[in-house]
Amino acid sequence: MINLWYDESYWAHRNGIVSGPEKVVKNLIKSLDQESVPYAVNCDRYEYNFLLQYNALGHSKHENLEHESCVIGPQYWGWDAYGKFLFENPQYYKQLVTPSDWVTNQLINQFNVPKNKVSSWPVGIELFDAEKEVKKDCLIYYKRRDEQELKLVIDFLESRELSYEIFGYGNYSQDQFIDTCNKVKFCFLLNGTESQGIAVQEIMSTNTPILAWDVTIWNDMGEEYSTPATSIPYWDNQCGEVFYEYSDLDMTFDKFYDRLEKYTPRKFVEENLSFKKSLELLLNIVVN
Repeated sequence: MINLWYDESYWAHRNGIVSGPEKVVKNLIKSLDQESVPYAVNCDRYEYNFLLQYNALGHSKHENLEHESCVIGPQYWGWDAYGKFLFENPQYYKQLVTPSDWVTNQLINQFNVPKNKVSSWPVGIELFDAEKEVKKDCLIYYKRRDEQELKLVIDFLESRELSYEIFGYGNYSQDQFIDTCNKVKFCFLLNGTESQGIAVQEIMSTNTPILAWDVTIWNDMGEEYSTPATSIPYWDNQCGEVFYEYSDLDMTFDKFYDRLEKYTPRKFVEENLSFKKSLELLLNIVVN
């Protein structure tokens, strides 16, 4: 039914450490296998084409395909020649996909991609075993935030006499990560903006409630391209609690800790980000 086009050299991994781009491809393939949807990898066998990456190699593959059959993304970069080509030439594809709504809005509002040419699509999240054997209070997930903020979080947890383990982005294996999620009561999320936030959603899949110190602006490319964004693009109140200013931490934490047993983040993943849900959305984009 669908041809997948990607290049494994696009991602880097070592010693069991899996990057986000690799996780997108692997989880999509798991989704297709689970739902018994026919697919081919890097060959033109079926009617529809999904180019997951758009760099020099993706562009060269695209040139030889029927353009109206092509859905492209989410791995492209708007500030290189290939991303600019996509944004300036919407006639050359059926749809672009982004990982979440804030990225979709950025393409529409800042890069003038027509609304009917871009859709939000999150890859499905694996539902890991959620068998809790608590040994520590908290997992701190730390990614692209100021070290002083991390110190504030550590000092706060220690003031509450809570034990913790820190996981820094890119410094752990998948098995270590999931094992630790199942050995803590909750996660303190201290990360920058996320286009999807796969690791965050994997924490949710183990039914680990999250206290998120969220951000509201993406400005990695300077003020000219700053846009409303978030650390948690897929979220509702069954996942945990959110705050934005350090001054709100005490009050938010008390509410969060009192309700710790009532959050159901795994249910949120099952209802919104399962392999089946993600694949249904993708096939709707690809076919319709």
